[in-house]
Amino acid sequence: MSTDLITELGTQPIAGPQPAGNEVREEPAFELLEAEIAKLASPVHSVTMDWNKVNQWSVELLSTKGKDLLVACYLAGGLLETRGLYGLADGLKVLADMLQSYWDTLHPGLKRMRGRRNALQWLIDRVQQRATETDWGALPPQEASLVARLTASLQAMDALLADKDSEAPSMRALLTLVGSLTVIEEKPPEEPAPVEAAAAPSPTPAAAAGPPPATLLLDSADNVERALEEACSRLGSLAEWFLAKDSSNPLSYRLNRTAAWSTLEALPPADGGQTRIAPPISQVSDALARLKDSQSDAELVAFAEAQLAAFPFWLDLNGVCAAALGRMGSGYAAARQEVCNETARLLARLPGLEKLSFSSGMPFAASDTLDWLATLLPGVAAGGGPAAGGRASDAVTAAIGNARALAANDDLASAAACLQEQLALQPPARDQLLLQIRLCELLLQHRPGAALKAFAQAVVETIDRHQLGAWDPAMALDGLQVAYGVMTRNEEDRDAADALLARIVALDAATAVKLVT
Repeated sequence: MSTDLITELGTQPIAGPQPAGNEVREEPAFELLEAEIAKLASPVHSVTMDWNKVNQWSVELLSTKGKDLLVACYLAGGLLETRGLYGLADGLKVLADMLQSYWDTLHPGLKRMRGRRNALQWLIDRVQQRATETDWGALPPQEASLVARLTASLQAMDALLADKDSEAPSMRALLTLVGSLTVIEEKPPEEPAPVEAAAAPSPTPAAAAGPPPATLLLDSADNVERALEEACSRLGSLAEWFLAKDSSNPLSYRLNRTAAWSTLEALPPADGGQTRIAPPISQVSDALARLKDSQSDAELVAFAEAQLAAFPFWLDLNGVCAAALGRMGSGYAAARQEVCNETARLLARLPGLEKLSFSSGMPFAASDTLDWLATLLPGVAAGGGPAAGGRASDAVTAAIGNARALAANDDLASAAACLQEQLALQPPARDQLLLQIRLCELLLQHRPGAALKAFAQAVVETIDRHQLGAWDPAMALDGLQVAYGVMTRNEEDRDAADALLARIVALDAATAVKLVT
C-alpha cells in the first residue's frame, strides 16, 4: 500500500453502516498480528520480527474491519521499524486523525479507556526504546518538513488526549525526542552560472561498488555471541522458507528447532518449578486452542512452527505439531519423526524441562503433551502418573496377569476390579489404554452376550483424549480393533462400527482388510 493510502487510514471510514467498523480482536489477522508482536517478549535474542507482516495485517484490519487504537499503534511501531522516522510520521498521522475522527466510536470503546491508554503507552515505550538504541540526537540532520510532521501529529494527539482523557499518557516524552533531532539548514538558492558553449560531455564514471559486507571477526566473546544470534536467525528464516515451500520436508522442522534451541544450554532459573519467563499472551494461547479444536492441521502446524522461536520453552507447540503431522498422513511421517527426535534431544540435554512452568504458573508442557513426551524418552513423567517404562508398566503387566487368572476361574468381577485398581492410579496414557483393551478382551471372551458398548466407548475416548493415533499408532490400532469387535456384535451399532473401520483403514489398511474378510 502506498504512503498516501496509509496516511488516509485515520480518516477513511470502513465500508458499511458503522464508519468505525466492528471489533477486530476475533479476526484471524489480529491473532496473527498479536502473535508476531509477542515475539518482542521472547527470551531468545535470535527471534526475528517480521515488521512487514505487522504492517500488512494492521493495514488490512484498519482499512476493512475496524478502527482499533492498538492496531494503529502497532502500525506506527511497524512503520518506524521498516521506514524509520518517515514511517513513524505516517503512523502518527494515522493515530492523530483516528483519535480526532473516531474518538466516540473507535475500539476499544469509551468504557474501556484503560485499553486505549495501554495501547498508547505501548507505542510510547516502543519509540523510546528505539530512540535509545539509535540515539536520535546523533542522527544526521533531518528535513525540516519531516520534523514538522512528527511534531504536529504529536501535539495534536497530546492536546486531544488532555481534553478527552485526563489519565491518558502524555506525548511530551516523544515531543522531547523529536526536539532532539537536528534539522537540515536551508541554503539560499545559488545564482545560476554563466552560460558557456556546450562542450562534449565527458564519460560518466561508473558508480563505485560499495564495500562488501563486513565479516564479523570472532575475536571477542561479544562478537561470537552476535555471530551465533545471526546464524540462528538465518536458520529460522531458512526453516520458514522450507515450510512454506513443502510442509512435509523434515528439514524445515530440524532447522527451526536448531534455531530455537541451539543456545539453550541449561534449565532456566526456577523457584519451586516456576520460572520468570513470561507466558505466551492470551491471544496466542487462545488461538492455539481454537486451532486444536478445529482440527485444521495444516494451519496448526504453521502456527506452532511460527511461535517456536518466540516461545522455545513452550513444549506444547511441539506436541500439537507432531499430532497434526501424524493426522496429515504417511507423507508427513518423516516430518513428524523429526519433531519427535529433536524434542527428545532437547529433553535429554535439559532433563526436567517438562516439569517447569512460566511465570504465571502455566506449565511448559500440558498433560497431553506430557503423555506424548513419555513416549519419546524413558523417565519423562506422563500427564497423570509415573514415568513411562518404569514401575507403572510393571504394575500394569502384573495386574493384567492377575486379571486373566481371575477370569479363567470365572471370577470376572474380581478381574475387572484388579484392572480398575490400576486405572484409578491414573497411569500414563499408553498403560491406561492397555488396561481398557484387556478388560474389553476379557469381557468379550468370557461374557460375549453382555452389553459391552460402554467399555468400547471408553477405549475410543482414551485414544482420542490423548491423541494416541498420532503418538502411538500401533497402540491406537489395537484399541480400535477391540472397539470394532464390540460394535459389530449389534446391528444398531453398525454406524459406529463403520466409523471405527474408517479410522482403522487410515492407520493400517491391511489390518482393516483382515477384519472384513
